[in-house]
Amino acid sequence: MSKDIELPVRHGNSRLIIPDVEESKTVGPIVGYASEPLLALADACTPLIPIIFNILTYTSTALEHTPDNPSDGLTRDESAAICLYTMEWTDGQRSLYSILNETLRAADREYLRPWFKYLKLLLTALVKIPCASQQTVWRGIRKDLSLEFPQGTPVI
Repeated sequence: MSKDIELPVRHGNSRLIIPDVEESKTVGPIVGYASEPLLALADACTPLIPIIFNILTYTSTALEHTPDNPSDGLTRDESAAICLYTMEWTDGQRSLYSILNETLRAADREYLRPWFKYLKLLLTALVKIPCASQQTVWRGIRKDLSLEFPQGTPVI
């Protein structure tokens, strides 16, 4: 017989553990970003200045860490847009990915409007990346979902 044991979390990986939120709501599609012009990363992030602390500093950092001619077939700005999304802020502030993901989960799509220029650049870059072979990716949530998935229930 097994016992439930709760272990203390020393350092939670915020990318793998999402807050305990009701994720069952459906949000509408993102409409409007595709008609935005494709801009340089700094220009695409300018509308985010009031939303994200020090965004232009982190934009510069992402560009500094991106070669002039990335080997992945992306432009420097496209590659740096992905880099910026993956960066953790080191000053205790919330990172771009954290704020963007929260905004994407919001029911009111108007909150996404300032993100359109960055989304255009990021999604343009992501579409250019070749697909990887099928893999399993795990993600955590701070909630026991076992009652919602009885044994034998297919999970898609």
